[in-house]
Amino acid sequence: MLPMSTIRRLPDRLIDQIAAGEVVERPASIVKELVENALDAGAGSIAIRLDDGGKARIRVEDDGSGMSAEDARLAFDRHATSKIAVFEDLLEVSTLGFRGEALASIASVARVELETAADQGDGFKVRVEASEEVLAEPAARSRGTTIEVSSLFYNVPARRKFLKAASTETRRVVEVVQGYALARPQVRFELETARRKLLEALPAGEGAEGLARRIGQVFGRQLAEDLTKIAFESSRCRVSGFVGGSETTRGRRTFTYVNGRLLRDKSILSSFYRAVRDTWHADRFPALFLFLDLPARSVDVNVHPQKAEVRFRDGDVLGDVYRSVRRALELGLGELGAPAQALSGDAASRTWTGGGALPAGQLAWQGLGGRSLARPSESGDSIDSLRGTEVRESVGGSGLAHAVYAPIEPVAVPLSGRSGEPRPFRILGQYKATLLMLEGPDGLYLIDQHVAHERILYERLRAELARETPKSQPLLEPVLLELAPAEAARLEELGAQLEEAGFSISFLSGGSVAISEVPVVLTGKQAERLVHALAASGVSEKETEPSVRERLLDSLAASMACKQAVKMHEPLSPDEMEAMVAELFAADNPYACPHGRPIILKMSDADLESRFGRR
Repeated sequence: MLPMSTIRRLPDRLIDQIAAGEVVERPASIVKELVENALDAGAGSIAIRLDDGGKARIRVEDDGSGMSAEDARLAFDRHATSKIAVFEDLLEVSTLGFRGEALASIASVARVELETAADQGDGFKVRVEASEEVLAEPAARSRGTTIEVSSLFYNVPARRKFLKAASTETRRVVEVVQGYALARPQVRFELETARRKLLEALPAGEGAEGLARRIGQVFGRQLAEDLTKIAFESSRCRVSGFVGGSETTRGRRTFTYVNGRLLRDKSILSSFYRAVRDTWHADRFPALFLFLDLPARSVDVNVHPQKAEVRFRDGDVLGDVYRSVRRALELGLGELGAPAQALSGDAASRTWTGGGALPAGQLAWQGLGGRSLARPSESGDSIDSLRGTEVRESVGGSGLAHAVYAPIEPVAVPLSGRSGEPRPFRILGQYKATLLMLEGPDGLYLIDQHVAHERILYERLRAELARETPKSQPLLEPVLLELAPAEAARLEELGAQLEEAGFSISFLSGGSVAISEVPVVLTGKQAERLVHALAASGVSEKETEPSVRERLLDSLAASMACKQAVKMHEPLSPDEMEAMVAELFAADNPYACPHGRPIILKMSDADLESRFGRR
């Protein structure tokens, strides 16, 4: 007897809901799909309205080409699209949408009403609930399309409970609209809730000038003025846009586009990060607005369910991205390399005279007591022949390092307060009154005295401040901040925590906010910097985010520690150095300052022996 079959064909409604899981993750996913459809339809104006962060209602209205009655009804069928017809079309997609699954997926998990007209006054209305058409009738309206999505996940409650608070979902939508407003500066964008208008960007024109104006509309004039133009073209592609300077490193302002499509492509971002590290030698990344244009056949856009990534058929395109961004960063720094020139005979004969203007041909080493030894002559005198030679004073000042006191006895200190047994270190001295040099059991240790003291003070202040409850103080005049719409939405999301920490913030139109009260422990400038940092924050929902109070304590302690710490080029006595090293090694984290800079560098015995050719 044959076993009964356990494979069955799923019902169409369940198939639609499974497919919707790949397209519709949250309200922002719906807005993304509807905005892309509007742009594909040639819209010159797009208006978005949200209720309850999009969970209750999303309304997107455009003035694009619209649809006929037949197309309006067919648009809700799965894989019904006007953008591709045969397999070859899939190899060179030039539109933002192409699969024909967005409306079908949305309609399977929400109530959707579409009203559209291809000709002025001659429109059609369709209403769909859980993939079932419940209304189809003529409607008088202007040319364009309006889609209203309500009761998201009303028929899939298990998915609805995973949606976040309305403020969080609103911020996600703002980020999407912000991204496409930058992609199409010639299009008018408007985003609002029942309470206020979150974004209004008027047409700014095309090309680099239009993009620069649109960046100013969204992020403010100050950011727009701190940008360097990216302009690069090769036989493979064209790279354009803007990259920011060091003042633009706060926040998530990295926007990358391929053929006008907003992406978070890892390979492009990797090229950007590498260009910044190779140019700035730092892990602080500036604002980026990068547009990569290449033939549609050279890129595969059908590799990600939400079309957030692409695959390039020619990997050298990423090299072009790297070179274009690096060149723009160098232009921003004013550090473009000069063309190499061969030295003439006259120039090649010159010699370096040392830090103290010694006669040519002599090299000096300044040791204890400010004395110098003459270099062995060209006749072949060895180092041994210098023993007993008269030592004379060096001429002029010296730029070379010198010890300021004799080495002190070894002091046994632990490398960390939690690491167990102490290990012996001997303080050798200061290098240029900036670095402390320690002889350790396994190598040479260099300690940056400023950041070491900063870490010590930070841990002291952090512990003291944590015991206090923040109190508020009113400002004589409110501080007005111009933020990007997504940043203002982030502050609104943190409203209760900001109030608990001692802030009073009012939200105005667009991205403007007014600070009227701040914690008493902060100055106005410190409060402004902290609010900027909070507005720019936005961690993954899989991460644990520190509270505003924790951020306040960290920011204040780090700021106070930095101001009070000993500075570079400040001589320290042996006792001061010993006390600093002992307290540093007892700290919870002796390896990095509050801003992330390293405190201790080590050269192991093996490294030193290798450099001297002994290994």
